[in-house]
Amino acid sequence: MKQKVKNQPVYLGFASQKGGVGKSSLAEILASILYYEKGISLLVVDCDGTQESFFKLRQRERRVIEGSETISKQMKDFFTKFGKHAYPIIRSTPKNVIKYVNEYIRTHDIKVNLVIFDFPGHASTEDLLQLSIDMDYIITPIEADPQSLVSSFAYARTIRDLGVGLSDARIRDLLLLWNKINRSASSIVTDYYTQYAKEEDISIFDARIYHSVRFSRELELGGVKGVFRSSYLPPALTLRLPTGIDLWVEEVIEKCHLIPDSL
Repeated sequence: MKQKVKNQPVYLGFASQKGGVGKSSLAEILASILYYEKGISLLVVDCDGTQESFFKLRQRERRVIEGSETISKQMKDFFTKFGKHAYPIIRSTPKNVIKYVNEYIRTHDIKVNLVIFDFPGHASTEDLLQLSIDMDYIITPIEADPQSLVSSFAYARTIRDLGVGLSDARIRDLLLLWNKINRSASSIVTDYYTQYAKEEDISIFDARIYHSVRFSRELELGGVKGVFRSSYLPPALTLRLPTGIDLWVEEVIEKCHLIPDSL
């Protein structure tokens, strides 16, 4: 495994080979838990083209906060107690994004231990492959759909082989993540491809994320105490317990060697 350059933030990308697999939602949830609960300073880079899920989520939340005196006061109380501003979200295209991020951190004089990149929907062009190998880690959500699994595993092998074959590649690992698992459905496909990943020496999280309609609860629907998907707040603990999110977050911290600001 390649060693991280000292004092350089960890670059963590979220990429998928299939739309609708939950890439952006998982990135949003992870960012908020790591920043607001785990004490990890971070920056989010939305590279998701016209989708801009991260950036648009924050825009929606700002409108909700500005339009509700109750929520506005609750948010003010939260950040007063938290003692820091919300984490920054910037937009960029994949090309030259690393240079742009470094310049942003330098000119804004902010502490950043982690940079989360929300990739565009497909990682097949030269720019996107370059962005992939410029990451320290990539998380790729997968669902129990054999057709999409084939492309996801092909992408994982490509990035792995490029990382090994190119001396200047930064990539240290790509990790697959089972998402939207139906507890009542057969586990034949997930068990088969989990074993296949191990045989192919492709990393896969032990944690699995289970399907829940709660993932769609934004500030406008759930309020401060019942929100799940937010760039200003972590998901409500009572809502996320059955989803597997917390086990996954702890595994991300371990596998990506993330360090809280206090350490």
